[in-house]
Amino acid sequence: MRMVLRGSLDKEAALRIAPDLEIVQAEDEEALLAASADAEIAVMMNMGWLRGGFPAYLKRAPHLRWFHCSSAGVDPLLCPEFLSSDVVMTCAKGSPIGPLLAEHAFALILSLTRGIAAHARLNRWDSGSDEAQSAYELGGKTLGIVGYGGVGTALARRARAFDMDVLAVRRHPQDDGETPQWGMNRFEEMLQRADIVVVTVPHTPETEGLFDAKAFSMMKENALLITVGRGQTVQTDALVDALNKGSIGGAGLDVVDPEPLPDNHPLWSCPNAIITPHMAGNAPERAGRNQELVLENLRRYVAGQPLLSTVDKTLGY
Repeated sequence: MRMVLRGSLDKEAALRIAPDLEIVQAEDEEALLAASADAEIAVMMNMGWLRGGFPAYLKRAPHLRWFHCSSAGVDPLLCPEFLSSDVVMTCAKGSPIGPLLAEHAFALILSLTRGIAAHARLNRWDSGSDEAQSAYELGGKTLGIVGYGGVGTALARRARAFDMDVLAVRRHPQDDGETPQWGMNRFEEMLQRADIVVVTVPHTPETEGLFDAKAFSMMKENALLITVGRGQTVQTDALVDALNKGSIGGAGLDVVDPEPLPDNHPLWSCPNAIITPHMAGNAPERAGRNQELVLENLRRYVAGQPLLSTVDKTLGY
């Protein structure tokens, strides 16, 4: 059984799980394609060029049965060739990346609620400024979470530590005994109740442009929008309009549409917006958790058990 590997993995641990495993380390595209001709497993800790060449890769890997990518968002890989294949895809959604995106979301939230970002732009000491006087606490506020997977559950835990109330909307609500979960049919009701809305959902046909002018009109005037999922879930022109008109209180954005955001884009000029360059998933801890997921899934693969963090081809995540 051959595994082609792009990136790092504890090979000794992998061989203890599957002693007959042949691990081929691919340092470049040519080596990857050559090794994949007889590969049953492909583990891409570094996607690199493959994002734009997945159909061609699948054609060169006819025996592939399990493909793992280190990204949580897999929408660039959902090509017809993959969807019609028997290949199982796993990704870093859930435990590898959930805590990182949740922490980044709260960094954006606190930068807005405590006036940190706005005051940092002043570059002067002014304790009487509007920015300094407008700070407020999170306790007693309602956090609305759009999407309640690994990121959403990590967000909810952190929100409760701040004494916030939490609501979540998701495709399939479940009772976890902690967070009220509503179906997407109550999306607008959640927008009306939330003081802060965090968007964690992936980019799918159902989520594209979910936050449009109507959605912003449903939010409270002082509400905040935070995005750590995919930029295509928000209609950027509608967001700029809502921020400039004061329809919402502010936005903290790690993902936008388009990416990268052009230097002259009007979103940069919105004083009540904070933008970071799609960096929420960055941290050295991510690699370790991702490796743990791969090794656990290797154990399950050898044992013929269902894999963790699999991509649902019908849902697109």
